[in-house]
Amino acid sequence: MTLFRTTGLLSALCFFGFVSWLSYDSLREAYGSGPPYYGRTVNMDKWHNPLPGLLMLDGLALLMGAAAVQLYRRRRRERLALESVPEPELESEPGDPDDDSPPRAPGT
Repeated sequence: MTLFRTTGLLSALCFFGFVSWLSYDSLREAYGSGPPYYGRTVNMDKWHNPLPGLLMLDGLALLMGAAAVQLYRRRRRERLALESVPEPELESEPGDPDDDSPPRAPGT
């Protein structure tokens, strides 16, 4: 169970790292590093604004992250609820005179 949680956390961190890198790279390419926004002023007829596409991608990534956190919290609540339920007690001990069940083997 711990391996699954660790793998899920590592996958989420890699996903967010990839989305962050993709956004940074797209913005760096669109606006360039030279003054004033070198990538934007060269070939203005071919330039397009990357912000709408990046906002959709980042919004989708945030929704996926929120859904993953919600699923993790729900699974954690369910596990805690199951752990809080007490173990059922046996009504009678093996070997009691009023016990109609056959005798059990030792260790079971």
